[in-house]
Amino acid sequence: MQQRLKGFNILVVEDNELNQQVAKWLLEYNEATVVIANHGKEALDIIEKEAFDCVLMDIQMPVMDGLEATRMIRANLQWSDLIVIAMTANADEHHKELCHAAGMNDFLAKPINPDLLVDVLLKWLIPKRAN
Repeated sequence: MQQRLKGFNILVVEDNELNQQVAKWLLEYNEATVVIANHGKEALDIIEKEAFDCVLMDIQMPVMDGLEATRMIRANLQWSDLIVIAMTANADEHHKELCHAAGMNDFLAKPINPDLLVDVLLKWLIPKRAN
């Protein structure tokens, strides 16, 4: 059993049900606690009520997209150090720049590579836990 993400609380913001299930399974397999939001507005509502170590944020979603949700997260001092990692099928340089400009910490291309997902999360989460 993998335990690389044990003790971390991760919010997955994704509108596609299959992608939600895959991300949840991969993260829970590594013993993370996972909460799902269907769009950016729902994510903001959840973040107000619960603390997370990291947000995996899809970019293109209904109601509120990932870029706008991330900008709103960054505008709130209470969440300014929350790790936000983009997950998107649009993996070109233009979209990477949009994600960084919105305040995202990192970028993962879909379909998600399970090992890369865990490696990127640990890159951000381990130093955070050490503080």
